[in-house]
Amino acid sequence: MVRKADKASMGGMVNYVHADILYQEALALAPDDPELNLKMGLCQLNGPFRHKALPYLLKAAEGGMAYPPLYYLVGYAHQLNGHWDEAVAAYEKHNRSYVAEPGSDPLYTTANRRIAECRNGARLSASPRDWKVENAGERINSMYADYGALPTLDANTIWFTSRRPGASARVNKATREYYEDIHVVRRSGAEWGPVEVLSAPVNSPGNDATVCLAHDGRTMLIYRDDSKGKGNILQCTWNGQGWSAPTGLGSNINTPHHEGSAWITADGQWLYFTSDDPEESMGGQDIFRSRWDPTTNSWGMAENLGPDVNTNQDEEGVFVTTDGNTIYFSSKGHDSMGGYDIFRSTYVNGRWTKPENLGVPVNSPDDDVFFVLSADGRTGWFSSTRPGGFGEDDIYTVTLPVEDTATPARP
Repeated sequence: MVRKADKASMGGMVNYVHADILYQEALALAPDDPELNLKMGLCQLNGPFRHKALPYLLKAAEGGMAYPPLYYLVGYAHQLNGHWDEAVAAYEKHNRSYVAEPGSDPLYTTANRRIAECRNGARLSASPRDWKVENAGERINSMYADYGALPTLDANTIWFTSRRPGASARVNKATREYYEDIHVVRRSGAEWGPVEVLSAPVNSPGNDATVCLAHDGRTMLIYRDDSKGKGNILQCTWNGQGWSAPTGLGSNINTPHHEGSAWITADGQWLYFTSDDPEESMGGQDIFRSRWDPTTNSWGMAENLGPDVNTNQDEEGVFVTTDGNTIYFSSKGHDSMGGYDIFRSTYVNGRWTKPENLGVPVNSPDDDVFFVLSADGRTGWFSSTRPGGFGEDDIYTVTLPVEDTATPARP
């Protein structure tokens, strides 16, 4: 049974449920087996409910399982559950015992950064904001990754990205996940209708993802894989009947590297986007911006937003308010409590203010990303991987009190 479960777990997310069932059946026969508990813990860490790995990893450790990075994994599982002190203790134990061997995973040398995240988490959790966060519900979310919500002005139509089995149900051989497809859902009264997957030319055989719905509501930016496995930002236009074929944004935006997210300012004069161009970034993926050049009818040379915003970790999911002066974005750096946290920064006197972590309950120990504000300026949409969801990334809403309301996305 374990051999069958091991084989299923090698299939990645598409075979997660099968592997989970097989490991559960094996554990019913040998509940205290440390190696089996380790396997189940790893299966959960690689599945849609990462926080569920903790009891299995703890039992593996209690059973004396000889696995060099085990206490790093225990620390991470505690962190995912918001057990900050226990996570720090496990990471410190890992630091005392772990010796990196040639060719070993560099992840296991990052315990000190994890400890810093846990201390950030403890501080932020001690002063939660009075913001209401709700899961968008099972009519939108699935057990697969759902993210990148782009609401219309009236918030009755939402375009979003999902890795649920699409029209072709094709699986990425490298990641063992279904390819990204762009979906749409519409609301009638209080109920959301069925989720529909967009057809060609918006969706292609590869990864296609929502990026930005512009101020005019008729321009949508999407992400699409290029032929080299990287990615570019493309533009579609609504013609009254459907979306046009996606077209590129030019070489000042799309490079031979990875451009993953973007936002057009309300006046159409600036494009903010993320890129991991190693010659221009400060490390990982950074936020850049480019000004529209009416003489060439194209986006101009891109400029890095600099160290006030970007870090040596990844930045992602940039959004710009109507006045063009405040950005929301996600980062694994700054004072993140783990994975991507959502931050905001305002342009004042020629520079960006110190990014403010939106804190709890918006941010969690896992990834929180792709924050956008609806037209009312009080309702935010974002994606998060946290306990209580339907699996992997789910789409959430947050209601901001009036005193915390920033300039809305669109009037």
